[in-house]
Amino acid sequence: MTTTRQKLITADELLAMPRGDGRRYELIRGVLVEKMPTGDPHRVAVGRFDTALGNYSDANDYGSAGAGEPGYRLERGPDTVRAPDVVWIAPGRIPEGTRGFPELAPDLAVEIKSPSNSNAELAAKAWMWFSYGSRQVWVGDPGAVTVRLFRPGMEPVTLHEDDILDGGDLLPGFSSPVWRLFRRHR
Repeated sequence: MTTTRQKLITADELLAMPRGDGRRYELIRGVLVEKMPTGDPHRVAVGRFDTALGNYSDANDYGSAGAGEPGYRLERGPDTVRAPDVVWIAPGRIPEGTRGFPELAPDLAVEIKSPSNSNAELAAKAWMWFSYGSRQVWVGDPGAVTVRLFRPGMEPVTLHEDDILDGGDLLPGFSSPVWRLFRRHR
C-alpha cells in the first residue's frame, strides 16, 4: 500500500501565489484551503462593519480597522494563516514596516455568516481566534440581522436588530444599533 503526502506550503508561498483567478485561500497547518464565494448580503455586511469600525478608529484616533479578509500568521512550522472578514487592531500592535502577514491575531475579529456557514462552525472559529489571542469576536448574521458577541471566559450573547452593540473595554465609546451594521435604512 502506498500513500501520497500532500505538499505543505508556507505563509510566504501563500503570499506569493497569483491572485488573478479570484480565488481566496487560508492556510491551515500548511494545507491550502479555498474559501467559497459568499454572496451580496455578506459583502454589504462586511462593508458596513468595516465602515463602522473605521469611523470609530478615525474619530478617536485609536487603532485601525480593515476588511477584505486580511491574513494573519498564527502558527509556524507548519504555517497557519487565517483571514477574518473584518478586523480591528489596537494601536502599536503591528510594527511599522511589517511586510506580508503580521504574526498576531487581531484584537477584534469579525466573521460574517454566509449561506455555507453553520452556527456551530462560526462558534468554533470564534473560539479559535481566542486561542491565538483575539480579545473579542463578533459574528454577524445578515439573514437573521443578529450579532453574536464572543468574549473570553464568557458565554456568547446574541444581539438582535433592535439592540445596541458596544465595544466594551476593547473599543471604549463604540456603539451601533445592530440593524445599522447590515443595512442603511430601517
